[in-house]
Amino acid sequence: MNEVPASGIAGQSDGETPARADASFAPIPSPNAGDLARLLMDIGAGDDRLIDMHVIEGRAERTAEWPTWVALDVVEAWKARGALRPWSHQVEALDAIASGNDVVLATGTGSGKSAPAWTPILSDLVNAEDSGRISQIRRRPTCLYISPTKALAADQMAHLCALLSAAPSDSALRQVHAVTADGDTPRETKDWARANADIIATNPDYLHYVMLPGHERWTRFLASLKYIVIDELHHWRGVVGAHISLVIRRLLRIAHRLGADPIMIMLSATIRDPEAVGEAMTSRPCIGVTNDGSPASDHQLFLWQGRLVPDEAEMDMSAFLKAVAGEETVVEAPMRRVSAQTEAASLTAAMIEKGANLLTFVRSRAGAESVAAQVRDQLSSRGSPLAGRVAAYRGGFLPEERRALESALRSGRLRAVATTSALELGLDISGLNATVTAGWPGTRASLWQQIGRAGRAGAGGVSVLVASDNPMDEYLVHHPDQIFAPVEANVIDATNPWVLAPHLCAAASEIPLSLERTDGEDLALFGASFPRLARQLADEGYLRERPAGWYWDATRQERAADLTDLRGGSGDVQIVDARTGAVIGTMDAGSADAHLFADAIYVHQGRTYHIVEYSPMMSAAPAKEARSGGGVPRERSAGTLAQPASDSFGGQPDAGTSSARPRPISYIAPPTPEEKQRIALVEEVRTPLRTRAKQHVSVSITSIDDTWTSDDGLVTWSFGSVDVSTRVTDYDLLRLPRLEFIRNIELHLPTHTLPTKAVWYELSPAAQVQLRGLGIGNEDLSGTLHAAEHTSIGLLPLLATCDRWDLGGLSTAEHDDTGLPTVFVHDAFRGGAGYASAGFENAGEWMRMVLSTLESCDCEDGCPRCVQSPKCGNGNEPLSKAGAIVLTRFLAERAPGA
Repeated sequence: MNEVPASGIAGQSDGETPARADASFAPIPSPNAGDLARLLMDIGAGDDRLIDMHVIEGRAERTAEWPTWVALDVVEAWKARGALRPWSHQVEALDAIASGNDVVLATGTGSGKSAPAWTPILSDLVNAEDSGRISQIRRRPTCLYISPTKALAADQMAHLCALLSAAPSDSALRQVHAVTADGDTPRETKDWARANADIIATNPDYLHYVMLPGHERWTRFLASLKYIVIDELHHWRGVVGAHISLVIRRLLRIAHRLGADPIMIMLSATIRDPEAVGEAMTSRPCIGVTNDGSPASDHQLFLWQGRLVPDEAEMDMSAFLKAVAGEETVVEAPMRRVSAQTEAASLTAAMIEKGANLLTFVRSRAGAESVAAQVRDQLSSRGSPLAGRVAAYRGGFLPEERRALESALRSGRLRAVATTSALELGLDISGLNATVTAGWPGTRASLWQQIGRAGRAGAGGVSVLVASDNPMDEYLVHHPDQIFAPVEANVIDATNPWVLAPHLCAAASEIPLSLERTDGEDLALFGASFPRLARQLADEGYLRERPAGWYWDATRQERAADLTDLRGGSGDVQIVDARTGAVIGTMDAGSADAHLFADAIYVHQGRTYHIVEYSPMMSAAPAKEARSGGGVPRERSAGTLAQPASDSFGGQPDAGTSSARPRPISYIAPPTPEEKQRIALVEEVRTPLRTRAKQHVSVSITSIDDTWTSDDGLVTWSFGSVDVSTRVTDYDLLRLPRLEFIRNIELHLPTHTLPTKAVWYELSPAAQVQLRGLGIGNEDLSGTLHAAEHTSIGLLPLLATCDRWDLGGLSTAEHDDTGLPTVFVHDAFRGGAGYASAGFENAGEWMRMVLSTLESCDCEDGCPRCVQSPKCGNGNEPLSKAGAIVLTRFLAERAPGA
């Protein structure tokens, strides 16, 4: 949700000013957008760092009158906060809500989405208070506000309370009770909220684990629920979005059972097809409001890359020693670009010295701390008193630390903050001149959210996008038309059985599942396939089937809500200092085996630790469908798509497979107590040693949903279900500074199997003959496929709303199932998330983007900007950039949509 006090509605002004008087807080003239643009031009004039600059045109303000149905007290409260007239999109959304429609308000940052969120419930509460009917007074309407983060919920509650306080002392608004209920809220406050609150702000996790399982205790609030506000809708996508969608559907189900029929108010950054995204989230039709009436000045976006510096690690030491000895010689060192974070820190320091207030966005918590430290160091080295006015903002802070930072940033006591996406999500921070984004943030929607933090309330702003060393960033900064293309579509598939199954258990524990209840509401909420999945859950002992429907088996030891992780993972491993018992960090379970194995060297915030003990999570492979022969049968046609050959739950065998009924896959794998409490014990050490793990990955094709073969029969593309098996096999012991190899040590860790979706292509024998004629011999084939796989993974997020870490891949010169050279790109989530599907549907465009990135990169043999991957389990070996160029040019002409 966006600002109430800073730019929520036309005519609003900002009120806080710095209060300190020492030298570091002396007033500095605030630069305008032109001043900062000239500074960046001067910095980039001497080298090739400045790639391009684009002006994002502003728009004129369009206002309207407050709707007549809005209570006068509410209008006066908004006016007291400076909101004299609403913007046109706010009125459009308000009128749609008043007509009883669900609404998705998808407009830019700073467009005042708070007004349509709060005005309906506040007007209803005023009218209920003014009514003489006892029933209305006793059953006041309620509103539930849901945000992705606790910080955003607290921020919105603070602004809502300020709005209520702006009402006259005798106004009914002074009697409105608004409160936050989440994991940080004291028990007494939550008890009070259940009995008295009109408006509650919470997050999906609290809903899933507390409010819905214990909905009987929240009956007063839920039975009167008239509005549900979902903030930052664009934030929810993929598997996590599917989880949140099912939590919302369970909430609606309980509300309907209690007699309420709430209106959904969904707030979002600009997204493609907001009506479809809203319906995917709630299973209900909705109206999209996208015509933004808020004012915006021109905004300048600079596309940037790191400066070139000598790579001293690759310097010819013999020539260097000759020079030191006084011999006449030329010491040459290859050049490299500094990282996006280092470059972003330099730009941030320069703009601070110019007087700017800004945010610098990075991708990780550690990155935020690192950039803030670099900025402080640079300012200190130049004797600037502003070094103390730079901080990092990230997840993991204590609530009081977070609040103090937010207050300091709003008041101007902080001049710059290096932050993760936490400050992308709607927190009210006004008066910013600029933003710096270190590395592509993952989606266009996120980029526009970050850019929109600068120059708010109609003022001009300046933003810099600094490219990281990866194929996507390299492609984007040299193809700015892709940056300015329409924003991505959010993919939310609530019917994914791996996501749906545990939520069916949770729903059954709240209210028994039924085909007939409320005119088939459960079918509408959970999809036509839910009865089949419910029967399977009953067979597995999670549910009990009765004539009236399916009930949660109350004799089970675990709670139904504990069967799933809303974030789509399998939990985190805590990293614990063996000497003090302090938790120094966490790591997701999927990465832990490769980084936290016994005797590994782990680096955390500049400190080096030795892993003393680690207990890996055991993983059982899912049951596979029976099949005959060595491969998977398929229908192939020249240049056409084949239809799916099996149902989504594996209930029917494919043509050509054994007729025996396959054992169903269990879609629930509840964590054991040991898995929930996994830790890695570490001890701090000083050592030049480092470790680098290697892993073995295999992909087994379990079914094919679609397939496409080029007209000449040389290349076949497929999309379907696969099992991805991964095991960390060994590691190399290395010595700094040049990562000198010492020895290799074998590891004995378990295999983890991930059932998911993948897109893959196969090269026929005739294709291999043609490629040999183009210079790709048998000895180069593995490196060619491997390099093409890396770059393909790096660029697929441009076509599917995801991050490269949401994907995985495998390339092999001869795959067990296909018998041919094959490259797979798969979703990194159980059951898939829709990303591989987007790759299959847009394969032609995908391969053209890969080819363009490879050809435009000025390295000779491959680098992180084109073919090297930070997540490669084989140490980026072998790789052939030249072969990948030839192969992707070949594929670009032989792919769906080519």
